[in-house]
Amino acid sequence: MDAFGSGVEFFNNISSTFEHSFLFYKKSLKVMIDGLDKELLNILIVHGRDSVRTITKKLAEKGIKISERGIAKRIAKLEREKVILGYTALVDLKQVNMAVPRLITVKFTSPQDFVKRLDDMKEYLRSAPFCDFSARTNGNIDWIELKFFNDSAQAQKEEVMYRTWFGDIIEDYRSYDLDIHKFGWQLFDEQGFERFMLNESKKEKRCIQVPNP
Repeated sequence: MDAFGSGVEFFNNISSTFEHSFLFYKKSLKVMIDGLDKELLNILIVHGRDSVRTITKKLAEKGIKISERGIAKRIAKLEREKVILGYTALVDLKQVNMAVPRLITVKFTSPQDFVKRLDDMKEYLRSAPFCDFSARTNGNIDWIELKFFNDSAQAQKEEVMYRTWFGDIIEDYRSYDLDIHKFGWQLFDEQGFERFMLNESKKEKRCIQVPNP
């Protein structure tokens, strides 16, 4: 196993108390949302418990003027159209003894019963309380997982069992203990992306020292 930090500092930037976050569904992109909706969603993603009054003030600080009633109507519409699926809690994992995040990468082999065995693995991961994310990938690896454990011994025990049970479809298995620098995401569009890249390019140019001729 390759260890990248102890994982102890994983949630240093997350409040020690429970805080509600926002769940966003990728299929909701089919629903028409405007720039104001995106600003509203970005607030809810980080602070799902914010009151309508607080959200109105935060938008006003960005130069966006809208009434509290208008905000409430937009939130209700986003919930009704299943853009917002619900609200959950962000927890400081160190304080609930879940401070070891581990990234898993897998490269598959192809036995005759590969499809069935892959389904078995997917079912295992779906039911595993310590697996928060798993996905099929392209490139040099075929599968990635993000798991959280109480301690390294527990993580190692699960790794041995996992590799034993699914070793017939695993060609290469690697695990990394994580020291997370950033955790979270925001909505953005093409204009927002280009604006960020342009600003970063300007910063880079300012940092480059041009020698005098």
